[in-house]
Amino acid sequence: MKMKEVCKRTELTERTIRYYVEEGLVTPEVSVRNGREYREYSAKDVEELNTIAGLRKLFFTIDEIKDMQEHPDRIHEVLSAYKLKLASDAKAKAAIVEALDGIFPGELRDVASIASKLKIMSEKLPLPQRDINPNFGKFEQGSKAEREQEYARFMERQANKIKRGRIIVYTIAILHILFSIVSFFLSFNILQLIVQIVLSICLIAGVSWVRYLFATGAAISVFLSVQLIILTVSEGLIDLLFYTILLVVYSGIGSFLLFKSESVSEFLYTQKNG
Repeated sequence: MKMKEVCKRTELTERTIRYYVEEGLVTPEVSVRNGREYREYSAKDVEELNTIAGLRKLFFTIDEIKDMQEHPDRIHEVLSAYKLKLASDAKAKAAIVEALDGIFPGELRDVASIASKLKIMSEKLPLPQRDINPNFGKFEQGSKAEREQEYARFMERQANKIKRGRIIVYTIAILHILFSIVSFFLSFNILQLIVQIVLSICLIAGVSWVRYLFATGAAISVFLSVQLIILTVSEGLIDLLFYTILLVVYSGIGSFLLFKSESVSEFLYTQKNG
């Protein structure tokens, strides 16, 4: 039986059927012709697909269905756990509905306000297992091995991006401290030096507002430093010219990277959230 006929008999989409096949819930006969794989579905496969779809509609998980298929002797155990889970879910959902009844629609401005109103409820509940152990690309085309390879490449790209972000942020923070030390010897303002060092440490730690404070400050510094360059040239203060040019370059590049760099965003997010 071909896929089109299976879809018609089960009222499932081709995508859903392929998902169940990939999960090993149903195993149609596979033949290879001209280097390509072709699946032939039997009446028994159609019956199994209908069974699986029926259980999924009743909130059985893929893992629970697979466990009962592979270990019939565990069906009673799985059903007992399923019953407890349903009872627990029903109690939690009833409590959520009760909490929602006490919220006025006018109080909800965005998603954050919804989460805030239900915070007490959400803190008592765990994340779904699929969120804790996500299976990326489950519904995408390609074989499981190909998707795993793609995910591995994605994680490698993310790791490299975070590494670049770490180098950028540490470089900006260290240079900021060095420029602050030079400024200290010019003004002898110890309080200002301490504040700048603390801000640099906060930047490395991933404090969001410090990032934008640095970026904005660096942009302003570029403007002021250009004015200072004009002054040093006109006044003949050549000794300060090299330092001022370095400050302009550092501030300009630092401001751009802090505002625009995805690597910086990824690193700071990781620092903040783990």
